Amino acid sequence: MKGRRFWVIAFLALMTNGTSLLGMGQGSAGSVARTIEANHNIARNIENAKAKEMMAGNPPIKSESVAFGPFQVDCSAIGMCQVLA
Repeated sequence: MKGRRFWVIAFLALMTNGTSLLGMGQGSAGSVARTIEANHNIARNIENAKAKEMMAGNPPIKSESVAFGPFQVDCSAIGMCQVLA
């Protein structure tokens, strides 16, 4: 029974780390964990960036100026001097 447990554990260790022992480190358990972690970090950063873009904040403060633009309004010509004053 003890020998069987050993071989099961040895087989599982060989499956998870065998490729790194053979020189093909892309399939080892550590590299798979790093890949999953990197993908998780990328997805979280994308979600954070989207949330910041959609976050409702205070709109920019508009300055109250007397001028309506780069032109002059002749209120007597349009008969609206009381409204524009």
